[in-house]
Amino acid sequence: MALEIVCPTCGADDDVTGEPLDSGEIRLTCAACRVQWVRDPRPRCPTCGSDDMYHRPQIILEKSRGSQMSIQGIHVEYGCHVCDPPEVRVRGGRSTHLPERLEGSQ
Repeated sequence: MALEIVCPTCGADDDVTGEPLDSGEIRLTCAACRVQWVRDPRPRCPTCGSDDMYHRPQIILEKSRGSQMSIQGIHVEYGCHVCDPPEVRVRGGRSTHLPERLEGSQ
């Protein structure tokens, strides 16, 4: 499911255009009512508001034939380093099974 962006003034969702800013934010403009607003595309925790987030890619599988599974897409779920329990952070965060860098790699 794609992110739906609607105008905060008139509710239009089909006439909204965006322009990237140097700060990493996006300036959105509604063509229907000419209102402009700024949106930060970085994910934020809905509980604490922190932007210290980690992501967990989740594959979307579909059973094809017999026991064959096909990858249909990837969905990214976000977790919060600040307010998620430690068990969730370990499971969903960075794996500790691999070193930060492999010897000989650039």
